[in-house]
Amino acid sequence: MKKGSMLLVLSVAGIVCAKTAVLSERVIDSFLRHETTQGVLADPGYYVWGLSAFRAEDGRVHAYYSRWPKETGMKGWLYFSEVAHAVADSPASPFETTGVVLSSRHAGGWDAVNAHNPYVCYANGMVYLYYISNDLRQDYKATEMQPYPDKQWLLNSWDIVRDRQRIGLAVAQNPAGPFVREKEPIVVPQGPFKSIAVNPAVVYRDGQFMMIMKGDDVRKEGIFRIQFVGFSDRAEGPFKFDGESIYDKQQTEDACVWYDQNDEQFHTLFHVMNQPHLVHMISPNGKQWKEADPFVFVNKYFDRQNGEKWRPHRVERPFILPDENGRAAWLYLAVKEGETSGNIAISLNGTGEIEPQE
Repeated sequence: MKKGSMLLVLSVAGIVCAKTAVLSERVIDSFLRHETTQGVLADPGYYVWGLSAFRAEDGRVHAYYSRWPKETGMKGWLYFSEVAHAVADSPASPFETTGVVLSSRHAGGWDAVNAHNPYVCYANGMVYLYYISNDLRQDYKATEMQPYPDKQWLLNSWDIVRDRQRIGLAVAQNPAGPFVREKEPIVVPQGPFKSIAVNPAVVYRDGQFMMIMKGDDVRKEGIFRIQFVGFSDRAEGPFKFDGESIYDKQQTEDACVWYDQNDEQFHTLFHVMNQPHLVHMISPNGKQWKEADPFVFVNKYFDRQNGEKWRPHRVERPFILPDENGRAAWLYLAVKEGETSGNIAISLNGTGEIEPQE
């Protein structure tokens, strides 16, 4: 394994206090040092963001995460992100990165620049890896000598690149790849959402793929990011988005989704922008959603064992890894503090509560 290609996750030694996880000093110190020790998802030399995972038939856990070189800065996610694959024997054990499955540059593709925010759906023996990229074909004319826009063009075109974000799909039989990308985006701005189609969360149930994604609300002037639900009989779509948004009281993003066979409901968590918590909604059919009780799932900060609070700059991209019955078993969170970013994984007790650990 190459240096910088180790992925480790944390089983938090913590309890819940008003929906706040308690982290040990060892965990926080390891995170801030960007150490790839047990408990810290890190990839030295890279910013690391977001994780999506599934359990294979042999019980091993396969994870996909975004990373981009630190020298490109935090905003490099929009231009230089790639998707890496890692595998572990359990959700809490050290993950070992096998390599990059979706590179940041794809010659000749609609997704020539960037691969970000992966979301995996395992169905019918196939690995469906949804991701976002930037369709710049109408803005940048590639040539044989310069197939990709250079860094300066990208940096000078932030608004263009942002508004060209679309959802793609890559498919494989082996979780480590190779993945074959669809030739065109599978979701573009349409109907109730404009400008962008990003951040897919997909679950397969009863022969249908259900996707939650983010777009700008067509009813609002400018940017107002909310989430919509679409359905398709096929992994590659087309997905039909014809309902109202899940929640439009405030701007939201970064949904995850799962189906719990015990309560026979779909569940989603997402990030409410400019709010200090992640929220939880439920639906019997994926179409009509209501706030769960309680609505707040967990705060976007942590209690330290010394009684103080740790408030990282950003806590986003929640992902729930359910158990074999669909109960919430693990919560992964993307965290950024200073120039350090990574993921923290929190063990749950199957009812959505953070589980006390020894």
